[in-house]
Amino acid sequence: MRGSDLQTRRAFRRGLILAAAIVLLWAEAGGGLAGVALPAQDIPPDATPQVQQLNPSQAAPGDEVTIVIEGQNFSSGAYVSFTNPSIHVVSTRRVSGTELEVKLAISKKAQPGAFSLYVSNPASSVAEAAFTVGAAAVPAPATPATPPTPAAPPSPATPPTPAAEVHPSESTTPEVTSVDPPRAAPGTKTNLKITGKNFAQGAKVSFSNSGIRVLETTASKTTELTVRLQIAADAPTGKSSLFVVNPDDSEAEAPFEVAGGTTKAAAVSEPASSAGQRFDVYNLGDVASLLQSHNKTKGTLIVTGQKLTYEESGQEVFSTPLSEITEVDANIILGLNTGTFHINLTSGKTYNFIAGSLRPADSQSIIDSLRKAIH
Repeated sequence: MRGSDLQTRRAFRRGLILAAAIVLLWAEAGGGLAGVALPAQDIPPDATPQVQQLNPSQAAPGDEVTIVIEGQNFSSGAYVSFTNPSIHVVSTRRVSGTELEVKLAISKKAQPGAFSLYVSNPASSVAEAAFTVGAAAVPAPATPATPPTPAAPPSPATPPTPAAEVHPSESTTPEVTSVDPPRAAPGTKTNLKITGKNFAQGAKVSFSNSGIRVLETTASKTTELTVRLQIAADAPTGKSSLFVVNPDDSEAEAPFEVAGGTTKAAAVSEPASSAGQRFDVYNLGDVASLLQSHNKTKGTLIVTGQKLTYEESGQEVFSTPLSEITEVDANIILGLNTGTFHINLTSGKTYNFIAGSLRPADSQSIIDSLRKAIH
């Protein structure tokens, strides 16, 4: 009994240390703890931005206005966009991790109403806020003026100079003609091919659905983008919007759907075959070393065939047959879901991980996918 009690106390202490380590990790990453903001230089490009207020939050048709967006998790390269073409984003300047300064030009033909403003980091889902275009001010009636004296007609020897011709410049606004596939299922990774024109180098892709995370965007040519997505297991289902944004803030919108249940969308996700499933994670490793340093190397869990492999920087750390995995589950400590998960093997070894995004929902998505692969 004494030996059993000693083992129980040791296990309890290890659990407390792991919980403290995870709390520290969340606090640094801006995840899981409300009110904890990352230093500006540490905000990752896949962190989800938050918008708290706009100042000012409205403008009139024909105005050029600079608005200040206050919030959290604005990383380097954060950008602002609108779905309404009458509101043009002239420039976006990141003042800090909690403030953006955006210059807007409102078309004189803009219709009054409330419109959606979107803030996105280079590899994140979008945050939405309302921006209002008010009615233009009605000018006071002008006082009739004395008619001007008619000018003398020009001399026949000096014909009037014709007005110079103005040629519109070639459009650089992106256009989307197709998205393949047009939908995906929750809890899957999907590769999209976006076809259109005027896709500039450095073009970004974002979604109005907060459960969709962009992992990678490749612009192979000006008419095609390849986008790798992670759909969270708890992503809202239904129709949403996809945005292609060029570096000059010109943009195009296209429909995209997160389909619930078992649909054809599941067929376009990365299968557990020779192509494999890949999950970006942090290996929590030894608890003591985690407490000493939070600069862990991000690794990848890979399922191929009937084997699970973990790699860091392209080098294999461990590999095991799926048949030797006895459990994949969330780490619950003192009744708290830590957002991390463990993988137990028949050999008695246990590996602890957290999703590379540091989002508990993404960790749960990895758990669900690994369970499906095992069974």
